[in-house]
Amino acid sequence: MSGLQRAAAFVRELWRLVRGEDERARKLRWLLRLLRPYRRQVLLMLGALVAATAAGLAPPYLAGRAIDDGIQAGDATALAVIVGVFLLSALVYWGASYAQTYLVGWVGQRALQDLRLRIYEHLQRMSLGFFTRRKPGVLISRLTNDVQALDSLVTDGVVTLFQSTLTLAGVVIVLLLLDVSLALITFLTFPLLFVGSVIFRIASTGAYRATREKIANITAYLQETLSGVRVIRSFGREHRHLERMTALNEENRRANMRTVYLNASYFPAVELLSAVGTAAILLYGGYQAYLGEIEIGVVVAFIGYLNAFFDPIQQISQLYTTYQQGMAALDKIFNLLDTEPDMVDRPDAVDPGEIRGEITLEGVWFSYAGGGDARELGEGDEWALRGINLHVEAGQTVALVGETGAGKSTLAKLVARFYDPQVGRVLIDGHDVRELDSRALRRRLGIVPQEGFLFSGTVRDNIAFGRPDASEEEIEEAVRAVGALPFI
Repeated sequence: MSGLQRAAAFVRELWRLVRGEDERARKLRWLLRLLRPYRRQVLLMLGALVAATAAGLAPPYLAGRAIDDGIQAGDATALAVIVGVFLLSALVYWGASYAQTYLVGWVGQRALQDLRLRIYEHLQRMSLGFFTRRKPGVLISRLTNDVQALDSLVTDGVVTLFQSTLTLAGVVIVLLLLDVSLALITFLTFPLLFVGSVIFRIASTGAYRATREKIANITAYLQETLSGVRVIRSFGREHRHLERMTALNEENRRANMRTVYLNASYFPAVELLSAVGTAAILLYGGYQAYLGEIEIGVVVAFIGYLNAFFDPIQQISQLYTTYQQGMAALDKIFNLLDTEPDMVDRPDAVDPGEIRGEITLEGVWFSYAGGGDARELGEGDEWALRGINLHVEAGQTVALVGETGAGKSTLAKLVARFYDPQVGRVLIDGHDVRELDSRALRRRLGIVPQEGFLFSGTVRDNIAFGRPDASEEEIEEAVRAVGALPFI
C-alpha cells in the first residue's frame, strides 16, 4: 500500500469515526456514557473550560494594544486600563483553570471507580472455566494498567481535546480579524501538519497496542512466579525465571522505544514548523510595519498568537498518543466485558431447599476444553470423564479412588455445578443441577478444595468465610471438629 493509499485509508477511518460508524467510535461513546451520572459536574467543567480558554486568548491581543494605543501613542491612561484588563483576564484564567482541573479530576476518578467495579463485578460472574483459560496476571492488568491508561484519556484527554480545539478556533478567528494576509501565511503550515499527523497516526497505532500487550505479559508472569515462589525455591529454578522475566522486560522496552522514536520524530517537527512560521511573520510582518501598512502591535500580537496557534496542534497530536494508549486499553477491557459466562442460571431456576444427598450421573461426558458430542470422539484423552453413570443414595458415604487425572475432582466439581457436562445429566435429589439456583445449591454443600487458600485477615475470618454470621461458639466447635484447636 502506497503512502497516498495509507493517507486515504486514514481519512476514511476518521470520517467513519466522526459519523459513528467505526467500532472505536461506539466504544468511545460507551466510555463517555460512564460520565452520564455526573453530567452536572461535566457541564460546570465545560463552562470553566470555555472561560479559561477565552481568558487565555486575551494576553497577546492586549499586549499589542498596549504597544499601539498606550506606548506608541503616549497615552498613560489607555496603558493603565489595558494593564488592568490584562490582570483581570489573568484572575479569570486562574479561577476557571482551578475549577476546570478540580472538576475534571473529580469526574474522571468517579467514572473510573465505576468502571473498576463494573469489571470486578463481571469477573465475579464468570464461570470457573474462564479463569482456567485466562492468566490471573492478565486479568489484574485489565483492572490496573488498562484502567490507568483510560484515566489519562478520560481526564487529561477530554480537557486537551476541548480546550485545544476551542483555542485553535479562537486563534484562527483572532488572526483573521487582526490581518488576513498574515493569517494566510500562518495557515500555509496546515498541509505539512496534516501530512505529518497522518503518518504519525498510521505508524503509532500498532506500536501503542503492542505496549499494552507487553505490560500485560509482564504482570501475568510476575503474578505467576510470585504465587509459585515456594516451588521455584524448592527446585532452585530462580535463574530460569529471571531469564524469562529479563526477556519479557526487553520485549516491553523495545515496544515502548518504538513509541519513543515516533514521538521524538514527530513533536520536534511541530516545533520546527512553529519556528518557521514565526520567522515568516517576523519577516513579512516586520516589513509591512516598516512600510507603515500595519501597526507594530499587530505584529507583536501575531507572534504571541503563533505560540497559542501551534501549542494546541501539538497538544492534540500528543492527545493522539494518549488516545492510542487509551483505545488499546479499552479494546482489552471490551474484550473482557464482552466475554459471557460459560454457565448462567435459567430465569426459572429454583432453590433446591434442604438437600437429602441423592446424587445421580447419567451418561456424563465432560471436557475442560469444551467441544461437541463426546461420544463421537470415542476414548480421546482430552475428555476428563467419559460416559459416567453413577448413583449415590442419600446418606451413603462414597470414596472415589484413582490415579491422578482420573476425574475424581472433576466429578465433585460437576456436582457443585462449577462446570456443566457436554453430554449427560447430573441430578441431585432427582433435580437436574442446571434447573437449580447455583448459589443456593452451593450454600447447601460442604466443599473442601484440594488447594488450601487463606485470604488476608484473621484465622477467624477465614474459618467463617462461608458463614460470616457464625457465632464464636460455632467457630470454636468447627475448629475442634477438625482437630485444629490445639495449634490455633
